[in-house]
Amino acid sequence: MDKEIHIRNLVYKYISNQCDGHEQDELLRHLQTPAGKWVFDEVMTSEAGKIFTKSEEIEPAVSNRLLGRLRQSMVAEEALQEQPLPFYRKSSFIQIITATSVLLAALAVYWLFK
Repeated sequence: MDKEIHIRNLVYKYISNQCDGHEQDELLRHLQTPAGKWVFDEVMTSEAGKIFTKSEEIEPAVSNRLLGRLRQSMVAEEALQEQPLPFYRKSSFIQIITATSVLLAALAVYWLFK
């Protein structure tokens, strides 16, 4: 019984994104056993039942947790979608081109008035 409670607590910690690496490994080991699978199915069925009440409205606590997970995934996806600046728009490239242009202009003026 204590083992089932421990597995249940690990599953709830995992769902709420509070597990560290060691706990995730331990949960994975437990999920490979029939008892661990049974506890996991029971917890997931319980969580699914909590999402909607009899009036088919989502509970605020569950809604906030799902919204937090969704925001985390959106932030991670936005970071991946950001395009880097093209090389010709970077300030270092513009400075090099400006310095080269000034140097070429100075050489042209020197050769013209020599």
